[in-house]
Amino acid sequence: MSFNEEELIKIRKATSGWFKKSARKTIAQSLLAMKPKIDVAKKLDDTHREEAIKKLMNEATATRQHALQSGANSYSHPQWAAAAACESWLHELVGGTPEGISRIEVLIDELSRN
Repeated sequence: MSFNEEELIKIRKATSGWFKKSARKTIAQSLLAMKPKIDVAKKLDDTHREEAIKKLMNEATATRQHALQSGANSYSHPQWAAAAACESWLHELVGGTPEGISRIEVLIDELSRN
């Protein structure tokens, strides 16, 4: 299990339950907004694909850092969790194995449906 997969599992656990519905909605919206961008990047040749994914990764990292600066302090913080989920997905796409990417994308699909 990769670090990215572990992070997504922690986010899923921290945002489960009745009182975390708004966090799940924020995460789902962010992932659904990121999906078309990732789909475009995946269709590029190897060099351009990695460049495009790294650009998206930098955006997700900046969003997560902004959430931290705004007071995020747990895996259940909606803005932090949404950015971290996108960031974990992107990191796995760049450095993960095909099996790891498949497991990550199952978690991403699950988080996108909430």
